[in-house]
Amino acid sequence: MNETLYLGLMNFKYSLTDTKSDCNNFTLQQIEKNEVIEYKRDCCNFVLFVMQGEIVVSDKSISKSLSGNKMLLMTIQEECIRIKAVEDSVVIVLKFYNVESLILESLLQKCTEDMKPCLFSTETICPELLRFLSTIEDYIKADVFFQHLFYLKLNEFFGLISIYYTEESYSAFLSPLLYYKSKFRYMVLSNYEPNINVIELAQKCNMSLRNFSRRFTEEFGMSPGKWLMDKKDALILESLSSANAVMTAIAENYGFASSSHFSTYCRKRFNDSPYGLHKKLTARAER
Repeated sequence: MNETLYLGLMNFKYSLTDTKSDCNNFTLQQIEKNEVIEYKRDCCNFVLFVMQGEIVVSDKSISKSLSGNKMLLMTIQEECIRIKAVEDSVVIVLKFYNVESLILESLLQKCTEDMKPCLFSTETICPELLRFLSTIEDYIKADVFFQHLFYLKLNEFFGLISIYYTEESYSAFLSPLLYYKSKFRYMVLSNYEPNINVIELAQKCNMSLRNFSRRFTEEFGMSPGKWLMDKKDALILESLSSANAVMTAIAENYGFASSSHFSTYCRKRFNDSPYGLHKKLTARAER
């Protein structure tokens, strides 16, 4: 009998059957040999991490065997997916939908348009990611939870991918999110530039401002203006974290009329001057 444990947006106890239908959670599946379990995708993206054993993942379009230390990403579809254990297996299942993450958005921008479309992707679990998954397993077994734990761990997962996998590897692994999760999202990311405004971005996407703003809010969970501002802030901080950062060049790159204008912006947004932020960020990186 499979045993399902949850780490999600509520505090779940042990459960003998999978009665959870919401997205946005990690679950731990312990599956006996030849046992079959099914998931309704519930408009979610799935990442399956095989911690032990071997499984076969299938739906109407694919049948894929996965052994220990492998992970598989499947994007939003209407069908159910089936997991059959070839031998006694332990699988961590990550379900997420439309979760805003500047780390993920940055990674998705590296996925190029000429990549071959695919319904799923697989990758080996590196040692660093395996240690992360072991902590997820420990959290679930210990029933440890606080309000934002899922989102923190989801962002940590994307961060580890960006650090410990090559750009080619993580682009290939995440590319299904662009092609099958949202063509609109891909269009936005493809046309994004650091100094673009909402009107210009809507025009590049060949949409009226009204329709673009409505569709954007549905997809990204916030207004396009706020998203562009948050994105710009993140890029500015990334630039300032460089040991060789040149303040005048950064100000020019992000469309500021002068260094004083850039300084005023940083004090308003980050409560510090560009140079002060640079010192703090580089000192943090050296620790």
